[in-house]
Amino acid sequence: VSRNDEVDMLNEKAYAYHYRSLDSALAYAKRAYELSKDYGAGRAEAINNIAFVDIARMEYESADSLLNTVGNHTDNQVELLIADVQMMRLCQRMSSNRRFYDYRVSAVQRLKRIKEEPSELSPHLVRRIVYAETEMAIVTSTYYYYLGLEQRSSRALLSINQETAKQDTAQYLNYLYNVGAGGVLTGLQPDELCQREFEYLLGCLILARKSGNVYFEANAIEAVSDHLLDKANRTMIVANNPAAMEIVNPNGYDIDNLAGELAYEALDLFVRYGDRYQTAGAYRSLASCYMGVGDYYSAIDFLNEAIADSIIDKAPEMVASIREQM
Repeated sequence: VSRNDEVDMLNEKAYAYHYRSLDSALAYAKRAYELSKDYGAGRAEAINNIAFVDIARMEYESADSLLNTVGNHTDNQVELLIADVQMMRLCQRMSSNRRFYDYRVSAVQRLKRIKEEPSELSPHLVRRIVYAETEMAIVTSTYYYYLGLEQRSSRALLSINQETAKQDTAQYLNYLYNVGAGGVLTGLQPDELCQREFEYLLGCLILARKSGNVYFEANAIEAVSDHLLDKANRTMIVANNPAAMEIVNPNGYDIDNLAGELAYEALDLFVRYGDRYQTAGAYRSLASCYMGVGDYYSAIDFLNEAIADSIIDKAPEMVASIREQM
C-alpha cells in the first residue's frame, strides 16, 4: 500500500466516524494529515475532516482558519468544493449571511465545473462528490429554513436524488432526518403530514441504530419527541403505528410522558457524541416538554442550560429562538 493510499484510507475512516464518534474522526484525520506531507489532495481532505469536528464542537474560529488553508495545499476541485460547503455551514451557524452567499456562489461554480469536465474519477473521489453535492443541498435548506423561507428550504432539500444519497449512509440519514423534522413536505392534510414525517423519522432512527450513527439516532429521537408534544398528533401516531412505537418506545414509557423521556435520551446521546450545538438544541426540546405540562420553572432551567454552554456568541440564531421561548 502506497503512502497516498494509506492517507486515503485514513481519511475515509475519519469520514466514516463523522456521525459516530468525533474523537475517532479527529484521530484518523490527524493521522492522515501527518502522513500527507507530499500529497496535497490528501492533506486538504484531512483538513476538511478536522474542520468538521471543529464545527461540531463549536470551535468556529479554528474551523474558519483551517478551511481557508485548503487552497494552499491543492487545486483538487472536489476538496475545494467541500471546503466551500463547510464554510457555508459555518456561516449559517454564525448568521454570517453575506459570507454564506459568497461561499455558496463559489460552491455552485465549482460543482458546475466538476460536472462539465468529466474525467476518470477514482471511487474515492466519486464518494466525495456525492457527499459534497448532498451536503450543499442540506446546508442550503437549513439556511433558508432559519430565515423563514420555507418554500426555498423545501426545494433545496427535495432537489436531492434519493438514490444518489443512498450511496452514502450518513448523507441519506441526513436527508431522512431533515425531511422528517418538518417544513419540507407540502400539499398534505395535517394528519397525513404528521404521519409521513413520522415515517421518515422512523426510517432514520432504524438505519442510524443499525449503522451506529449516534448523531442521527439522537436527531431522529429528538424530532419524534417534538412530534409527540401535541396531544392530537401523539394520539394519532400511537394509534396508527403500534409496531413502530415498539421501536420508538422499547422501555414502555407512559405515552403522555414519552416526549420528555425521548428528549432526555436525545440529550444523553448528543452529550456522548460531543456536539455542543445539538446539545443546546436538546435542552431547548426538553424545555418545550416541560412547558407542555405547565412546569415553567423547569422549562426556564433547561433554557438557561441551553445558553449557558458558551454558545451565546457562536450561534445567534439558536440563542434567539431560545430567548423567544424564555
